[in-house]
Amino acid sequence: MANAFVNEPGDVTARLSDYIVSVRWTDLPDDVRREALRSFVNIMGCTIGGACHEVVDLADRTLGVYAGAQHATVIGRGHQADALHACLINCLASSIYSYDDTHAEAVVHPAGPVATAALALAEQRPTSGADFLLALALGIEMTCRLSKAISVPPAKGPVAWSQTGITAGIGAAVAAAKLLKLDATRLQYAIGIALSQAAGFRVMHATMVSSLMPAQGAQTGLRAAVLAERGFTASLATLEGRYGFLEVFAESPNVAALADGLGERFEILRNTYKPYPCSIVIHPIIDACLQLRREHAIEPGSIDAVRIKASPGAMALCDRRNPQNELQAHISLYHWTAATLIHGVARIQQLQDATVRDAAVVAFQDKVSVVGDAGMAADAAEVTITLKDGRSFACRIDHCIGSAGNPMSDAQLTRKFDELAEPAIGATRTKELIDRCWSVELMTDIGDLARAAI
Repeated sequence: MANAFVNEPGDVTARLSDYIVSVRWTDLPDDVRREALRSFVNIMGCTIGGACHEVVDLADRTLGVYAGAQHATVIGRGHQADALHACLINCLASSIYSYDDTHAEAVVHPAGPVATAALALAEQRPTSGADFLLALALGIEMTCRLSKAISVPPAKGPVAWSQTGITAGIGAAVAAAKLLKLDATRLQYAIGIALSQAAGFRVMHATMVSSLMPAQGAQTGLRAAVLAERGFTASLATLEGRYGFLEVFAESPNVAALADGLGERFEILRNTYKPYPCSIVIHPIIDACLQLRREHAIEPGSIDAVRIKASPGAMALCDRRNPQNELQAHISLYHWTAATLIHGVARIQQLQDATVRDAAVVAFQDKVSVVGDAGMAADAAEVTITLKDGRSFACRIDHCIGSAGNPMSDAQLTRKFDELAEPAIGATRTKELIDRCWSVELMTDIGDLARAAI
């Protein structure tokens, strides 16, 4: 294994750093620039919508006692804090409902940690909207490439790692370093400093820590960049060096996924946005349930049994019956099958503890049986509903809404933003912020947008 890795200086880390330092907003293709904007709109809506969640409130109140000078906005919570605290709380809010973005192949959630770190920094260092979006695009790109290099075939890595926890901090460091205009060497330091703090375990899913992991990535990345700016050093072969990122996190890494095709192949184009607040591998099941209910006017009381063919990912991550609370419900395909068929919608309201513990929802889960299908793609599922009168209806979803094969439209992203933000900040401010988010490329100081979302 040791022969597969090199010592300093690192070729792959250097190639990535040289590209990141040199690339300009106008160098990016139009579709990449558009996707950076869509990623930002989506994650801002998620951040505002999650700002008042009880878990976010707990973290803000507890850690706020130790916060420093107030120079960055804690979005949707009516106050400011130091940048490290602000980006931690903002990213926690962005992920608390499991409504954030997901890379279609690596199943990593890049935009929250990257955007919140960059936004907190931009409130101190006046930054144009175009420069911010460039930093966001680069941070997302790095996060997704890192995740592919250790987890997507031909790479092989332990599923126990939470991809977002171990890669998003580096992506956030890249974005912050780009805004700070660090040279290639200091950028490599920032990547190394961020890697030294990388952590995340899937055993934490269905707990408060599940959303803390990406939040720690945001804070880690920002801290790494500002330390590197002042000359704090790290390895120059962070990624490919012996005992570095690839060797530690992969049994068999795919080095080519990291730096090949820079400026030509863009992983942000495989970034996707969720129409439902739960694990993305449950989405095709929800789509099928909604379609069956709508097309056949199925009443929940008439259902005798629900049979599901699910992807390997859905079985590995979400084969969890009878969740006891909201956090567990995020990753229970049984809960979402029951709640969707009973309520006819799949929104945040279906996550509330009152719904999770509702006797009808709990009892309905006993009607649901699931089998894994090794040939089923992650964005696919098949649901068959048998009624008490003997009739049976089936629906197969090949590409769920929000997947790379069936992406959410700009209009759908706007509606999602509105549904998330309006209960938190009211209709007038929501409309204003939606318009400003879609126009962010034209802003001369994106810090004005953050301050407007206080």
